[in-house]
Amino acid sequence: MVLADTALTDEELVIRCKMELPRTTRSYELLVQRHMDRIYTLVYRVVRDKEEAEDITQEVLVKVYNNIRSFDQKASFSTWLYRIAVNSALDSLEKSKRRRSTVTSFSHTSSANPDEEWETTVASTAAGPEEEVMQRDLHDCIQRVLKNLDREQARVLVMRDFEDLSYADIAQALEAKLSAVKMRIHRARLSFQTIFNQFCGQVYLSFSTSSSAQKGHVNDKTSTVEGKEQ
Repeated sequence: MVLADTALTDEELVIRCKMELPRTTRSYELLVQRHMDRIYTLVYRVVRDKEEAEDITQEVLVKVYNNIRSFDQKASFSTWLYRIAVNSALDSLEKSKRRRSTVTSFSHTSSANPDEEWETTVASTAAGPEEEVMQRDLHDCIQRVLKNLDREQARVLVMRDFEDLSYADIAQALEAKLSAVKMRIHRARLSFQTIFNQFCGQVYLSFSTSSSAQKGHVNDKTSTVEGKEQ
């Protein structure tokens, strides 16, 4: 029976939840086990605090328990779930007054095209103390930008660039046309880039200059070694 249950799709488990809750929680627990790690990861990428991410994840699961019977299943369960998680994480971000060494998964690029893929910003394990300080400043600044974005813009950016949901999934979650979703994301990226330049331009310039100088120093040392070997 247990093996048969685990083979069920999300949609089938949702249907069972609607029939069984609150009398039986087996199907709900299977859904939780299936998605909890990814929900935690998504929330953590936004709030960047382990304890807070754990609390928000639990809040999300409670919301799912309380609302799954009213879920109309027009979108997939995972899309509906991630929308709840994104909203919960952004709610927490808006309420927060202070952050400890915050980081977001967005990285600013110098490209004029805001629709290029944004790579995850991570601290190098080989970074020196000065570069680590600048990285923290940059990450704090990016978090500030995310807080100052329009809520709807922040939501679509998190869904697309944090969770890597497809345009089609986002359109389902927002009950919007695909073309409208693409335009929203494009405008959100433009807004993000504008606010980033306003708040974080100098920080990013310092960070980029330091990184380039460090790379140049490494290249110079490499060239010197190669020259000696020749």
